[in-house]
Amino acid sequence: MFLSLKLLFASDPNFGKFDGTGVVVDLNSSERIIFGKHADERLNPCSTFKILNSMIALDSDAVRDENEILKWDGVVRTYPVWNRDHSMRTAIGVSSVWFYQELARRVGEKNMGEMVYRAGYGNMDTSQTLTNFWLGGGSLKISPNEQADFLERLVRNQLPFSLRSMTIAKDIMTLEKKEDYTMAGKTGSCGGIGWFVGFVEEGSNTRVFAFEIRGDGASGAEAKKIALHYLKGED
Repeated sequence: MFLSLKLLFASDPNFGKFDGTGVVVDLNSSERIIFGKHADERLNPCSTFKILNSMIALDSDAVRDENEILKWDGVVRTYPVWNRDHSMRTAIGVSSVWFYQELARRVGEKNMGEMVYRAGYGNMDTSQTLTNFWLGGGSLKISPNEQADFLERLVRNQLPFSLRSMTIAKDIMTLEKKEDYTMAGKTGSCGGIGWFVGFVEEGSNTRVFAFEIRGDGASGAEAKKIALHYLKGED
């Protein structure tokens, strides 16, 4: 049983040792709550870009659907869970970089740039190499406020993508789903920062959120812990 979101949102998030920022938008009332001082500072989206990359790949026919398997290229990478074949559904869950880099190659530089621009995603700059522009040191940057705005448009199906692609993106980023409750989110880690962005639906109440942390040990996993503790009282 989940506690009332209204009650849980009464206290501030605990960023601990990190320099943290949080943006939470209530889609029913349009109320925007901001914590921290970097809500409008643009940073690399890291793997949170996989949300947009998924929709671009689907609408570009880079993959048939979220279950199409791409063969692992055999290059051994840092995380063992990356070193195997993946579909979009499995790759987003473990944040497999090589899989989404391959999707970007299939989309192509011109098409990728045009679709990121159409989506109005952050500074819309995809110029710094096709397979790395969203990672640490890349050209694409987005602020926590812009992340929340992007997610609001996704939840409302107001992005310039097919309804099918938006529905699939929301489905594959869903972390927990029970009767009258859905928690969806995506982590991101790069360049000394950590992200956790997504949305929470409880009954008729929907909120989108974007949490970003920086400092020693900052990562998407740490940002997720902080966000979940705030959003649903989870340690």
